[in-house]
Amino acid sequence: MKRFQILKYLIVFLFGLVISLYLFYSINGKYNERNKTTIENASARAKLRIAEEISKINLVMESTGFFFENTPKITPALFRQFSEPFMSELYGIKALGWAPRIPYDRKEGYLKKTESLYDHFNPITMLIDSDKVVIAKNDSVYFPITFINPLESHLKVMGFNMYSDSIRRSVIQTTIQSRKIAFSPPVELIPQSGGGHGFLAIKSVYDTDSGEVKGIVLCVYRMDLFVSRTLASELKILDIAVYDSTTGNELLYSNLGDTAISGRSTGEIIGDIKAQDRIWTLAFQPKSQFVSYPHSFESYVAIFLTLVATFLLLAAIKKRDDYNHTLEQKVSLRTAELVASNKLKENLLREIHHRLKNNLQITSSLMNMQKRKLKSKEAITALEDSQARISAIALTHQKIYQDKDSKAVNLCEYLTDLMDFQKKLAPKVHFNISCPDTSIDLDRAVPLALIISELVTNALKHAYDDISGTKELTIQATNSPDDLIVISISDNGHGLPDNFNIRKAKGIGFEIIQALCRQIDAEFTFDSNDLGTRFQVVFSNKSKAATF
Repeated sequence: MKRFQILKYLIVFLFGLVISLYLFYSINGKYNERNKTTIENASARAKLRIAEEISKINLVMESTGFFFENTPKITPALFRQFSEPFMSELYGIKALGWAPRIPYDRKEGYLKKTESLYDHFNPITMLIDSDKVVIAKNDSVYFPITFINPLESHLKVMGFNMYSDSIRRSVIQTTIQSRKIAFSPPVELIPQSGGGHGFLAIKSVYDTDSGEVKGIVLCVYRMDLFVSRTLASELKILDIAVYDSTTGNELLYSNLGDTAISGRSTGEIIGDIKAQDRIWTLAFQPKSQFVSYPHSFESYVAIFLTLVATFLLLAAIKKRDDYNHTLEQKVSLRTAELVASNKLKENLLREIHHRLKNNLQITSSLMNMQKRKLKSKEAITALEDSQARISAIALTHQKIYQDKDSKAVNLCEYLTDLMDFQKKLAPKVHFNISCPDTSIDLDRAVPLALIISELVTNALKHAYDDISGTKELTIQATNSPDDLIVISISDNGHGLPDNFNIRKAKGIGFEIIQALCRQIDAEFTFDSNDLGTRFQVVFSNKSKAATF
């Protein structure tokens, strides 16, 4: 296996692994973001709902206080009828009650009146040792619970003096002084009513005529019921603790267990809530399932499917590479066979051109032998012209088999060799050659060689008959951008006769030239004056097959 293939497989595998990990972390990241949003929404709702519930308490207290201020005669049945709707609307409320202000001198009258209201009689009581209720001792003023809803579950607290306990007394004094609703700090509720940890909301009520304190309205809350019912949905997401910041962060409620009872837990504080004259601080701690890494099922499915797809892709690439390797081996073998065959054909072709060149030279030598035995000047000239043409053709075949591909003839090299041959025949003539490095295909090489040879031979024979001085023959070839080759052969001889007609010229030279020009689709022109003659051949170097 090639190093490149190993690198390719490794890149594909790493790419698939990166995609699978990206999907894994992206899906779990979305779950994390969703959990984070859920936590933020739950904490915001928790604060809002507790604030709303406190607002409800305030509204109920104000309504109940107005009821006791403006209703002249209140019975237990009337109080129950009035307070029953509030009991169903307030979350976690344990009791809603009324405690009139009873000075010591009105104590006996209060007890008689209470005995007439109820079938049973409860004296004014007080709490000692945190769990024992006894007859209240003589005091200057009492605030005994007279009306309470629900009555059945709170019969044992009827007559309980709210003013007998220091905490409750402080809250009553606060509401009397401020004439506003006051919340108590965390208190232990009376065991006879079920006990528990909670708080009291108390509002003072005044006599509309005398302006004196008439009594107090109180709402009793067990904090665990208040929070669990108010924040039922939020407690599924958060562990919540509520602290009374007014009394030094005393714990009102926590669902974190015993570890949170002794002090504030390590939750994130989300804000303070004003509970009338007190400040409650809300702290929360997200449950473990909302803060731990999700490891969602979808993420593992995504990573599994991505890795499976990666291995399938690797298998497909490996199969394709194996097929390509087999195909490359077959192609390489076939290419080697074709190269060997082409090499053999090229060698055979070179051998043919070489033998043809040799045969042409033999033919030229035979003509030499024949020429020596001839006495007719015309016959000798005809043989010499034929030898020149044969030499031009032989030189073309020589250039063909010397070319590495045996497919073309280098025009510049051919003209140089042709002029070297002509120098031997006319040493006094100075040859000038200007030619770019271009190649002529085999279909045009032999006809063009004969055309050039015929024009040069004619010039050497006829252009310098009576010329003295320097004799120059110039061959210039140019190659245009559209593959048109222009070959000009010019001399500084005496020029052609004024009445020269190429079609009526003596000899067969111009006939050969015109026939060969038609063969290669060349344009043949000439011009002549006293300073010399210039012949021009223009043809396209594009092969017919390529043009087609």
